[in-house]
Amino acid sequence: MRPSFLLLALALSALPGEALAQQDPAARLQKKVEDCARHVSERFVYFGGGSGVMISEDGYCLTNHHVAGTQNTTKVTLFTGREWSAKLVCTDALGDLTLFKIEPGEEKFPFIRLGDSDKLEMGQYVVACGNPFGVTKPDADSKWYPTITLGIVSAIHRNQQTYFDCVQTDAAVNPGNSGGPLVTLDGQLVGINGRIATRYQNRVNSGVGYAIPSNQIRNFLPEMKKGGEKGKIHHGMVGGLQISEQNTQGEGAKIVAVKSNSTADQAGLRKGDLITSVNGYSIFNRERYLGVIGTYPEKTEVSLRVKRDEETLELKAPLDRYTPMEGLGFALPPRPAPVRPKGSGYLGAYVEETKDGVKVMDVRVASPADEAGLQVGDLILAVNDRKITGRDELLQRLWQRKPGAKVKLTVKRGAEELEIEATLGRNPDDE
Repeated sequence: MRPSFLLLALALSALPGEALAQQDPAARLQKKVEDCARHVSERFVYFGGGSGVMISEDGYCLTNHHVAGTQNTTKVTLFTGREWSAKLVCTDALGDLTLFKIEPGEEKFPFIRLGDSDKLEMGQYVVACGNPFGVTKPDADSKWYPTITLGIVSAIHRNQQTYFDCVQTDAAVNPGNSGGPLVTLDGQLVGINGRIATRYQNRVNSGVGYAIPSNQIRNFLPEMKKGGEKGKIHHGMVGGLQISEQNTQGEGAKIVAVKSNSTADQAGLRKGDLITSVNGYSIFNRERYLGVIGTYPEKTEVSLRVKRDEETLELKAPLDRYTPMEGLGFALPPRPAPVRPKGSGYLGAYVEETKDGVKVMDVRVASPADEAGLQVGDLILAVNDRKITGRDELLQRLWQRKPGAKVKLTVKRGAEELEIEATLGRNPDDE
């Protein structure tokens, strides 16, 4: 080593940590992550086997619906190690988000501020905070230090079933991270971690995690703080629309049918229209349309920009309550589903009859179907080796069984035929 380089190395090694961070990009990043980790850890909330985060000094905290959304009250633990009773304020079962409230009296809690998830950039550093596999225990100072993982924003505006417009990250997220915060390095909340992509039914980190975006949370919070409708809040949709699944080459979401006297009809939408914008968000295909609409609660009025032949129209529509088939932009089912007996087994997959067979149209997050690895697009051929002939027969076969029963589903996925075993759960509507 040349003398000048040796002197420089010795000089840098003698610098205090903050001064060194100003000289070395890697050290600067480490310092930011350390500061962010300290900030978010102090605002972290432990929900049993899951995670959460404090969003106000007076005790409002968020987690996933699948973590604690069916409990009216639950015990939570804060970073200090102190345990509190948290009361359910409102839950969004479809969007997998639940708001709880701790009554702190005169005490004020440290909390995290909502950031702007629309400003995220692919490649931007983010930190996930959680309690994967329930590994956290009190430390020597009696504090409860959650797990911090560093990653990047892999993608934004992903449409993943009922995670309508989620943020994708490669920050390590595992079971137990659910409900925990995804934050930028300046400590802003940009998402609530909730689900991961898996393969071969192996439910561990694959480098593909999805978080509910902060801007969707911001749209729902005002009504959630009011308690919603009997403690529940619902997503919206423009009722009466059928949207084409065909590629429009980025021109928009093409309307192929409008139901007479529906909200879509009354708003002025017509067959053949191309929806090119919703509330200022550019719409380039059906999936993007569903993603944007899914970030708003029912009764929200949305602005739609529509291309009709050579004309561009500005229309407004109030959102109806989301229902699975219409909410996914498909035609209404030709007949209603049979009535489900209360207390029957629950799979958590929404299915419909198509020209190809009984097709999975939607899979609820953390449902038995999700846990078993059932996917949107799967064709269900048989239950316990007995072939099924239609949607109603499948439902009746499932509903004959109680929660806890195991069922084997024969599924066609692409050209492959699979055997998937699922343990039926309790229907959330029975709770």
